[in-house]
Amino acid sequence: MTQVNEWGVDLHPKQLALFRRYAELLADYTEANVIGTRDASKIILDHVLDSLSCLLLQNTGFQGKLIDVGAGGGLPGIPLGVVRPDLNVTLLEATKKKAKFLGLSQERLGLTNVKVMNQRAEVAGQQAGLRDSYDIAVSRALASLPVVIEYCAPFVQEGGSVLAMKGPLEEEEIVSGKRAATKLGSEFSHVLEIPFNNRLEQKQRQIVVFRKVAATPTGYPRRIGLAKKRPIGV
Repeated sequence: MTQVNEWGVDLHPKQLALFRRYAELLADYTEANVIGTRDASKIILDHVLDSLSCLLLQNTGFQGKLIDVGAGGGLPGIPLGVVRPDLNVTLLEATKKKAKFLGLSQERLGLTNVKVMNQRAEVAGQQAGLRDSYDIAVSRALASLPVVIEYCAPFVQEGGSVLAMKGPLEEEEIVSGKRAATKLGSEFSHVLEIPFNNRLEQKQRQIVVFRKVAATPTGYPRRIGLAKKRPIGV
């Protein structure tokens, strides 16, 4: 994990052991498709390391409460919870079998700062106690930027951030994401290109950062399915 050291993050032996255990849990789980490979080493290199790239934003208010929207197998929320025990991490996942895996992982890894919620983003984002209550909302390879913003922005309090972890992006998607953000009380901040020194350097990785500048209108997120069916800003 020398890449993480180059990003200014020192990992303790216990944290490295937790990553290995987590990768094994992902590789061995068969009740739901939580990861696309059964190779634990590949999981660490391609997925855990990628998740930790969020730590490049540590000097820009990366603290407090974080929600991983559409958490799937727990990436990036679980790796971030391992490295940053001071973060209160919520893993939001709609699929019951995936949420079951997240609960199992949280228990097996002993992550007392991580909790799991089995619910749709469209429902959770309208609930008191969840809406406007997080410092950071993050998603990894979840959907197009307008959809990500509609799912994530309602959870974030003013002054907080939405982080969309993405692969290659077309300019058109960035433009539509900016338009959607404006309608949802957020504004585009910047795109962080992730520097990798290993074989991942062949794959473009970036984090699109939005800032929450005002309250999200009460009609958002819309009812289940509309964000993808009729995305804002497109």
